[in-house]
Amino acid sequence: MRFTALSLLLAASPLNAQGAVSALERAEQTYHTLETLTAEFTQTIVNPMLGGPEVSRGTIYLAPPSKFAMRFSDPPSDRIVADGTWLWAYAPEAVPGQVIRQPIPKRGAASPNLLAQFVDRPLEHYRVGYVGEETLGGETVDVVRLLPRTADLPFRQAEIAISRETGLVLRVAVREVSGQRRTLVFEQLRINQPIPEAELRFEVPDGVRVVTP
Repeated sequence: MRFTALSLLLAASPLNAQGAVSALERAEQTYHTLETLTAEFTQTIVNPMLGGPEVSRGTIYLAPPSKFAMRFSDPPSDRIVADGTWLWAYAPEAVPGQVIRQPIPKRGAASPNLLAQFVDRPLEHYRVGYVGEETLGGETVDVVRLLPRTADLPFRQAEIAISRETGLVLRVAVREVSGQRRTLVFEQLRINQPIPEAELRFEVPDGVRVVTP
């Protein structure tokens, strides 16, 4: 019985890996056709030190490779904007009177390229595994687990849900180094449609101090 179970495990592993590779290839191919992406998002953060989940919502705008905006409708004033040169993070309710500005990082959770960090040459950056098939927003998705090959990323594990129909990433869930879990679900995705220039630009509000770490 033990031999049979081991044989089944060994036989399933290549198929498991192949399912992940196949889904990631589909996602990477789709990503490289994107000129722009706009989507509504729901973000859920669970911090084991703070108790219940924190839920926020808004719209994301992506113009690869270096322009990105995450504009929140709840909380309404928060926004993260990468304008091609600087990455701006503004959360007036939590940190009133200042905005953080830093050069755009190439990789990691702060990267403005929200998709590329997971689907651009993923096999070079992650060990991958196939989690399974789900239905998300009425679409069949393949869920793939990503384990960073290096320690320079601020998360220990990520799972992404990839649409079988379009190859678009519909959900990203990461377990951060701190133990915090962050999940982003994307809906109403629009690809290769014009994004108003103002959405990808940050205007410093009057009286707000710019802080550059």
